[in-house]
Amino acid sequence: MFDKEDRKAYCRVLAAVALSDGRVSMEEFANYESRMGMALLTPEDRAMLRQELKRGRSFPNAADGMHPAHLRIALRDALLMAAADGHYDAREMDVVKQLAERAAFSPEDLEELYNWIDEGWNWMKKGRRVLSLPEDVHHWNTVYED
Repeated sequence: MFDKEDRKAYCRVLAAVALSDGRVSMEEFANYESRMGMALLTPEDRAMLRQELKRGRSFPNAADGMHPAHLRIALRDALLMAAADGHYDAREMDVVKQLAERAAFSPEDLEELYNWIDEGWNWMKKGRRVLSLPEDVHHWNTVYED
């Protein structure tokens, strides 16, 4: 549904959130890789975006020119990625709030999105319980640090 430039911008928006706290956890990096795959980027574009992430490049204008619907999808996925390492960092949330404003997302809409993510985590936790697996898995690691 995205054109090529919005697909790259989408990945840069995700990178902005992942990098906002000065590090990229293993969970965030795995989520980023998955999202790049879903964006159907060429291997060359994926390699370029991966290098940008590793270098800690800042993406303050990543959302410029994005179609509003694509920006809302990026907002959703940015929140999912921010939650991937087990907590929302205040710096990540600052970037998310800026994205929400640009996407004309109200505070109430953003709260509903947070609630949806919480419901999803609880659903996944229940699946682990059904499988008799530990529900709380704490293996957060940093892949890249400033």
